[in-house]
Amino acid sequence: MYFLHRRGIMRTIAILNNKGGVGKTTSTVNIAAAMQILGKKVLVIDIDHQAQATYHFGLSASDVKFTIFEALKGEVSFDDAKIDRNGIDILPSKNDLKDLDFLPFPAKEFLLKEVMEKVKGYDYVLIDCPPSLGILTLNALTYASEIIVPLQLEFLPFHGMYNLFEGVQMVKQRLNKGIEVTGIIGTMYNAAKSINREVLSETDERLPGKLYQTLVRENVALQEAPSWGKTIFEYKSDSNGAADYMNLTKEIVAQG
Repeated sequence: MYFLHRRGIMRTIAILNNKGGVGKTTSTVNIAAAMQILGKKVLVIDIDHQAQATYHFGLSASDVKFTIFEALKGEVSFDDAKIDRNGIDILPSKNDLKDLDFLPFPAKEFLLKEVMEKVKGYDYVLIDCPPSLGILTLNALTYASEIIVPLQLEFLPFHGMYNLFEGVQMVKQRLNKGIEVTGIIGTMYNAAKSINREVLSETDERLPGKLYQTLVRENVALQEAPSWGKTIFEYKSDSNGAADYMNLTKEIVAQG
């Protein structure tokens, strides 16, 4: 992995794939948890109206007074909306966030950047994006400096990834010249499946240096943890899922 970030700078990372079910939220939550274990100060922004990262952390509607939606509308501050969840700060989401498209704000793609303008003190900001390139994702990409793409190692997600890259290039040209795809995470890997091995090889060949060495293996515990509102480290710390996300996170941290 050849990307190296300037040390001491808050890294802002959009975790994004325009296809659902590829391990995007699972990766966001468990990378954040691993970073916190490694002593890093982490903020997770849930900018998906499905609020899956919020639920994965075990937060229900009764736990959340304000969300990112109120912050984007300027009704509350960042500090009012954030929640401390066992040492990880979370800017939670809710279903109403989908209505952002219909609100009469100018330059709506810059709302998140405005909210985060004076926010400091974090080593990492991870943004769990919706599985689309709509206005919510544009907010994430306008603010972030990096993109990490979770890729389920199968044929259709692999080809869909190139549509995502085309959208990223448009953002780079028009909204955020500094943004870069700094890594691809191979998810749901099973070495016994030939399609997984083939897509892995093709990804490495076409996008050299982008694929993290750590692959997230198929793991039942990773599927079960969200239903308990726990990270994989809280749910089953001795699982393959916990080992994979810790090793992956060490790779990400080593980038800068």
